[in-house]
Amino acid sequence: MRVVTDDGGCEGWPHGLARVVAERFGHGPFRIEHTGGTERLVWTDGPTVEQVAAAVREAGPERVAEPPRCLRLLSEETVALGAVRLAVEAGRGPGRRARPGITPGDVERLWRDVPFPSPATDRERDLVYAVVYQAHDDRRSNHVGAGPVCDLVTTVGLAWFLERVRAPLAPAELLTARYAATHAHPAWRYCLTPMPVPALVRAVIADRRAGPGVLAAALAPVAEPGSSYDEEIDAAAELRERPRGFRA
Repeated sequence: MRVVTDDGGCEGWPHGLARVVAERFGHGPFRIEHTGGTERLVWTDGPTVEQVAAAVREAGPERVAEPPRCLRLLSEETVALGAVRLAVEAGRGPGRRARPGITPGDVERLWRDVPFPSPATDRERDLVYAVVYQAHDDRRSNHVGAGPVCDLVTTVGLAWFLERVRAPLAPAELLTARYAATHAHPAWRYCLTPMPVPALVRAVIADRRAGPGVLAAALAPVAEPGSSYDEEIDAAAELRERPRGFRA
């Protein structure tokens, strides 16, 4: 395969095509690849294939007689972000799964119509860093494919990475991280899906070693305005008394 970065044009294509597209989106590099008699305009992350193809067509038939095929590659970070997001989404909704199977094809479909995919929160950013770092460490390489990244998220689960980056936890997450293993809740390990609040309150009540921080976390969702956890109100009263006598 011969790869040509089209900074000044290349044989068979309009002068500066890749440069024009890069300037249009403020992203790059774009390059023309020649392989097997076929030319492709290739880039990593950034705009979608549809967006770039439209930009190439806008160059006009007098400039682009036969528009090149467009191929967007995904960086390791974008693959990891997609795997993280798919894992979290798999643990939500009526069809939620405790242990999702995520493939590179799933990630590609997720980002197909999404331009410039990027983390939406600090937590996503931290998880992406941890996943990519671990993938490199496992393979003893500075570059890994999409498959190993997806496999890592699927087999290890997100909770382990969340613990490694020491991300702040909401009260329900804090309690779930403490009790999920003993309450057979793999959805936390793989998808970061918290246990139901009633189950968490019951777990805290049964835990005679729960300290003030744990008790406060259990009371937080029950005490929220508009809370519908009527069955836990009486239990909450018991929990409010326990910090006074806590000695452990």
